Order: sequence, then C-alpha cells, then structure tokens
Amino acid sequence: MTTAEPFLHTYARYPIELVSGQGLRVQDSQGRWYLDGIAGIAVMALGHGHPAVLRAVHAQVDRLMHTSNLYHLGVQRALATLLSETFGGAAVFFGNSGTEANEAAVKLVRKHHWRRGDPRHEIIVLEHAFHGRTLMSLAMTPKPAYQEGYGPLPEGVKVCAVEQAAAAVCDRTAAVFVEPVQGEGGCHPVEILAELRAACDAHGALLVYDEIQSGLGRTGSLRHAPEPDLRTLAKALGGGLPLGAVVAGPALAETFRPGDHGSTFGGNPVACAAGLATLQTILADDLAGRCLHLGARLRAGLEATGVEVTGKGLIQGAHLGRAAGPVVDAMRQRGVLVCPAGPEVVRFLPPYIIDEGGIDELVAAFAGALAETA
Repeated sequence: MTTAEPFLHTYARYPIELVSGQGLRVQDSQGRWYLDGIAGIAVMALGHGHPAVLRAVHAQVDRLMHTSNLYHLGVQRALATLLSETFGGAAVFFGNSGTEANEAAVKLVRKHHWRRGDPRHEIIVLEHAFHGRTLMSLAMTPKPAYQEGYGPLPEGVKVCAVEQAAAAVCDRTAAVFVEPVQGEGGCHPVEILAELRAACDAHGALLVYDEIQSGLGRTGSLRHAPEPDLRTLAKALGGGLPLGAVVAGPALAETFRPGDHGSTFGGNPVACAAGLATLQTILADDLAGRCLHLGARLRAGLEATGVEVTGKGLIQGAHLGRAAGPVVDAMRQRGVLVCPAGPEVVRFLPPYIIDEGGIDELVAAFAGALAETA
C-alpha cells in the first residue's frame, strides 16, 4: 500500500491489504490470516477457493470468456434454468451487480403497468432501506449521508416507516421494494411481508424482494414467504464474480421485449459458471439449513455478551448502543474481519460453510473486543 493511492476517494479502507484466501480465511500482505466474518459483504457464500467454483471458472475461462448477449450461451441458460426451477418458473435477467438488478426491476415494474394501460411510477420503500448507489436505487435508499450532493434524484419514491408501509399502498403505487432482512439498516428482519403482499394485491401493485444481501439461503430459507412478484439477487449469486439478476414471476415473463433493456457484460459466461457452481452447491448441500442452524448458535453467543441482536440465519447484527467502529477494529486486531451496519451495529455475514468452531471464534473475538473498548 502506498500513501498516495491512484483512486477517487470513495472508500475509507481498513489498514490491511488482502492477497489470498482459503476456505473461511483470508491472508494479508504481511502473512497474517484472518477469519472472514463478512464474506466480502455477503458475497463469498462458499468461502474462498471453493473447489467447485474454481473448477467451473477455470474450465469456462479456457473455453470462452465473453461474447455479449447477441448470442446464446449455454452456461447462462443453465444458470437461468436453475434459478427458474428454484423460484417457481421465474424468468431471469442478468446484470453485473445488485444496484443494476434493482434498476432493471424498477424498469420492469413500470413497463408492466404501462403495458396494462395503467402507467404508474410510485415506488414505496422502507425507512433504513439500502437498494444501491446508482441514481434510482439511491433515491430508494433514504439515507441523507448517501444522497447528499446528488440531487435532484429521480422522483416517485415514497419512504414509509415499517408500521405504516402497508397502509400507504394505494392505486398509484407501482411497487413496494423491501429487503426481507435490512442489511445496511442494522440487520432488522421485516416482519410485515404478509401485510405488504395483501396490500399490493388489493391495489394492483407489485411486491419486490431485494434479496441481494439476504437471499440464496443466508437467512436460513431459500424463499421468503409470501412469494413476491419478483426478486433481485446479486452478491452470493456470482460466487465471487460480478453477477446480479432480476428473477421475475411467470406473470411478468413477457413484460420486456427485445430492446427494452440490456447489458453488455450481464450474464458473462465466466460469472455464470461461478454462479451455477455456487447455486448447485447451495442446493445440493442444503446450505440454507446450515445457515439456519449455525445462525442460531451465532445469535445465542452474541446475546450472551449482553447486547441486543437482530437478524436471521447468518445475517446478524449486534446493537451496541455506542460506536461500532472501535469494536470492528479491535476484532480485526484479534484476527476476525467484520464490518458495521450503521454507526452502532456490528454486522456478521460469514460464509455459509462456517462450522461451529468458526462461530465460536467469531463470538470470542466479539466478546473480547467489546470488553476492550468498553
């Protein structure tokens, strides 16, 4: 690392440089190993260097790295088919990231209502939501610190407290976007999904689950109930490579027509190969069930330190009532990597393959850091 980095100043990076990873752990440039309790911010579901993902990526790189979506791609079709089978006959659009998936979902929502002769554009989101950093997804992320200086943002976004969201749905509402567990917002499960489903059905609105951080089994379930009209995925989907997706229910499968949307890199064959190996492994090894079981152990261990804990499965937040940064730093000094979820919450997003020993190591590092920084 140099003192003058050749980057725009978008990241306040931690003072280590990571150079390799294996399983649950990553190594820095000084040779020290760390337990990765954040998994690249929920990306490395199978940990680092998983053999199934490496085999798939190496084989695809040897065959074909890119062609664009001007042509059919077998590995892309295979991943879309598996996603469709997993999510009840859905139709899939691939992009490169979560924010791109949410932007595509907004376009799909608006085009759906336009094709029905009932054009609507109002999007309801919840307080403390995080849906991305591009302009529309940023408008759907009601955090002044993220939005300041970027106005005017796209119009048509209505922000509601959780307890008021279902009542706010009306005949002007195009869709409600909701994270089943709010990641950046403190790892809070949203417990009104059934009420939102009923309200959307009553007013002809669409229900969209942003499962970018909480999807593909991390919460202990592959499918959050009740079923949405569409969901957005990324992070874990790519197995470590850039990949996002809109997974739309059968009723929306014919909404987009050729030319309505696109992406040069979306569904890149190498990323799809990694994604296919990842999703196949999650399904074959019942890693959602593993997340549920080990998430309960993580939660119990964190609660034993006396802090409030929210979350589901292997997305958990420890609410400190004071600044989280010093605890995150002290855990790193103890060889465990985590990050905040807001100013006072320590976030835990370990790989799905973590074992009981790894969970106990996370908890011990947290307990020690909590005591040190009290």
